[in-house]
Amino acid sequence: MTLFDQKAESYDDFCRTPLGHFVDAVERSLIGEMARPRAGESAVDLGCGTGSYTYWLHELGLSVSGVDLSEEMLEVARRKGDGRVPFIRADITHLPFQPDSFDLALSNVTLEFVADPKAALHEAYRVVKPGGRLVVGFIAKLGPWAEQYSKRGREDATSVYHGARFFSYEEAVEIGPCIPEQVRFGLYVSPREFTDEASAWSLEMRRRVSQDEAGAGFMVVRWRKRG
Repeated sequence: MTLFDQKAESYDDFCRTPLGHFVDAVERSLIGEMARPRAGESAVDLGCGTGSYTYWLHELGLSVSGVDLSEEMLEVARRKGDGRVPFIRADITHLPFQPDSFDLALSNVTLEFVADPKAALHEAYRVVKPGGRLVVGFIAKLGPWAEQYSKRGREDATSVYHGARFFSYEEAVEIGPCIPEQVRFGLYVSPREFTDEASAWSLEMRRRVSQDEAGAGFMVVRWRKRG
């Protein structure tokens, strides 16, 4: 049983807190800006976990499948829906899909926990249609959130962050399938600075103008498949 299997039932708890709700909203806004999901498109959510982004894409009118290696996480995801969204247990470095299958491949905060993130990115690129988008959200290596998660992983061997790897933009480019089309940074409010959501959003939007990687807690990279 993996650490994610063990944490499946409580995995969504953080997002129900004021801080977690803010973090999720910031990340989702950036993912949405970069992914530009459109009704009628086909999509795959890689490392879907409990299905948060999978169902979000479904609600936006996309035909979407969720893929994860943790059966326990997938069971939680399936319980959230009515069976119309397929959830598939698979290794994202060996996807059970034909080439050029999806308009959009999305993966949020997943490569941090994958043994071969380069293989995962190249496999995701393989299943994207020519002209389609591969959009990946990362915990930004240079920011305060990665620092906190790293500390948690070092101090607690049962944490999902134990052994996690974080990426800078330069490192994301190095493992990517081609030159990225665009990058966006966000989550400029550190865990220690958070007091309430309204104040946090005000601070976030003031700082986001800079697009400074060093202060960002989150990074979204978009690759466009040539052809």
